[in-house]
Amino acid sequence: MTIKTIVVGTDLGESGRRAMQLAVQTARATNATLWLVHASEVGLEHGLRESPLGVAAHALRQRIKGRFESSLQKLESERRECETAGLSCQTSCEEGQPWETILRTAVSVNADLIAVGDPAGSIGLPERLLGSTAERVVRQAPCSVLVVCGRTREDYQGARIAVGVDFSPHGIEAVRWARDVASAVNGEVALFHVVPHPITETMLPTEWPSVLRGLASAAHARLTQLVVSEGLAPNTSIRVLDGAVGKMLCNAVAEAEADLLFVGSRGHGRLRGIMLGDTPQYCLRYSPVPVLAVRP
Repeated sequence: MTIKTIVVGTDLGESGRRAMQLAVQTARATNATLWLVHASEVGLEHGLRESPLGVAAHALRQRIKGRFESSLQKLESERRECETAGLSCQTSCEEGQPWETILRTAVSVNADLIAVGDPAGSIGLPERLLGSTAERVVRQAPCSVLVVCGRTREDYQGARIAVGVDFSPHGIEAVRWARDVASAVNGEVALFHVVPHPITETMLPTEWPSVLRGLASAAHARLTQLVVSEGLAPNTSIRVLDGAVGKMLCNAVAEAEADLLFVGSRGHGRLRGIMLGDTPQYCLRYSPVPVLAVRP
C-alpha cells in the first residue's frame, strides 16, 4: 500500500471537517500530499447573466459570488492549518456537482485515496434514487475511498480494523490494506466472512443448516489460509457469519468494537446495486465506524 496523494472532498461543514481530520492522520502516517476539494455553485451565475429579472438576478449573483469567495477563504484557512501541521496541501474550488468535482480532481492528480464525509444526511428523493455524494464517488472512483461515517477517534494508534472478506480480488486487496494500516498504527485486524442466505429466513429449506455448516467450514479454512498467505499476525481474529451480508457485517463491526471497516468495492452502478445487493453501499449508510472501500 503506497499513498502519495489524498483528495479530500469537503462541503466546508462538519462532514467535510471530519473527512479532513481523518485524511490528515493518514497523510501524517504516509507523508502524502493533501488536495482539499470543494464544489462551488458559482456556475449558477452564468445561467443568470442574460436573465431579465433585473435587480433580483443581480442580488442572486452577488450572493453566489459572496459564497464563492467565502469558500475560497475557508479552503485557504484549512490549507494553512495543514501546512502548520507540517503537511503538503493544495486546494481546489471548482464549479459543478460535488462527486464530479471530486472524481475529476482525483483523476487529474492521480490520487491514491479519496476521503469524503458522512452520507447519512442524504435522505431526499434524488439521493434515494441516485445515491449520496459518497456513494457516487465510491461507485466511480479510480482509487480507494475512505468514507468518514459513524464514530471516529482522535488517534488511531492501536486501532482495531474489521475487514469484510468475500475472497474476490477486491476483498483480498482490502485485507492487504488492513494488514498495512494495522502495521503502521500498531493495531489489529479482524476478518469477517458472511455466507449470504439464498432466500428469506422464513422460507429456508430444511437442508439449509447442513449446507450452511459446510459453507461456513470451507470459509473458515480459507480465512485461516488467508492469514498465512497475506502475512497477517497469527492471532488475527476470524469469524464466519450468515445472513444479509451488509447488515451482518455492520452488526459484527459494532459487536467487535472495531474502529474501521475495510471492504472491497467493485464500483457497481446504482441500479445493479439495488437489484443484486451491494455491500459497500449498505455499509456507507449503516456502518458505526468509517469505511474504506478498496479498489485493487
